[in-house]
Amino acid sequence: MRALFVSAPLPGHLDWGGFLRTAAAWQAAGHTALWVSGEAVAPLVRAEEIPFAALNETGWRWPPPPPLPAPTAPEQRTAWQAARAVRALDQWLDAARVAAAVDELTTLAERFQPDLIVSEMFVAAAGMVAERLGVPFAVAGWPALDNAAASPADPLAAIARQRLERLLARWQLTGQNWTAEGPPALRSPHLHLTYWCATWYRGLALLPQTAHVGGAPPDVLPPLPDLPDPEELPWVLITLGTSFDDDPAFYVAAAKAAHQLGCLPLLVGRSILEQAGGLDLPPVVAVRDSVDFRRVLPYTVAAIHHGGAGIGLHLPPRTVTSARLAAALAALLPDLSEQRHNAEQLRSELTQLGGAAYAAVLLEKTVTG
Repeated sequence: MRALFVSAPLPGHLDWGGFLRTAAAWQAAGHTALWVSGEAVAPLVRAEEIPFAALNETGWRWPPPPPLPAPTAPEQRTAWQAARAVRALDQWLDAARVAAAVDELTTLAERFQPDLIVSEMFVAAAGMVAERLGVPFAVAGWPALDNAAASPADPLAAIARQRLERLLARWQLTGQNWTAEGPPALRSPHLHLTYWCATWYRGLALLPQTAHVGGAPPDVLPPLPDLPDPEELPWVLITLGTSFDDDPAFYVAAAKAAHQLGCLPLLVGRSILEQAGGLDLPPVVAVRDSVDFRRVLPYTVAAIHHGGAGIGLHLPPRTVTSARLAAALAALLPDLSEQRHNAEQLRSELTQLGGAAYAAVLLEKTVTG
């Protein structure tokens, strides 16, 4: 069987906990894989011995535009927040970019003749191309959420829905691989693979096509050699991800909190690296535009980040100060902390679910029924 794997051209979008490893497991089971993305991630895919084809346009906007200047008057803040929200939508659902990606990906897929298309959540073109070609579609790294009780669409959701409807009409598509209610999002009627577990999603209404496959930790590499010994100066990872990392106040507050507790603040972000020289950072700090998590996370005692996957404490953005972050870190760091205990339990559950090998089996069943 032949599967086309599609991602945005960023290293983190190859993963989601096991996406790239799933393609490798698919190949190891004797099937044919082809990974499709921007040329920037080609070396990472080929390093796993997975065939790669480059797209000029994936539909994902990268690099992002310069940040919008913060408003100087309170009455301008609402419009500024709305503009930022539209920019976030533009990141993955800009109509012109997605249309170009659909055309290019369709041509490539018609040559490859896949039995299945597998995509992460933020390549809108993948779901449309699967419908155009009449092949099953699967989502990797994200559950299928039940949005039946979703609240009425806010203005941004309405803009997104209009964009989607115009794109679907362009190729006379029904949107079978999209949510019909709530904010538009890719939704496979067949399979959503999460590299987590039922406990992680407790309390969320998930649809039956969601399958939790957990995962195993990646191979650990030696720690970054240009950083202090983590046994002597514990590392605290501080990041806002790859797309929305232009918040120097967050980085400064988090770095000071880590330094106050005798840790090394490891700041990761493209924008923060560019601004680091002009910020009031602690005397001992490391700043990088990106890192290999296999050389960082095994040696990290804690992380301060913007959301997503993690076990720990949540601070609403408006309440974040260096003092509050220091107090949160102080609660996390002890070996017997509740959060560390919860993390160990979650790790145990994840490693028992089968990981990428089981994900490949589920993809086979999606094709064969």
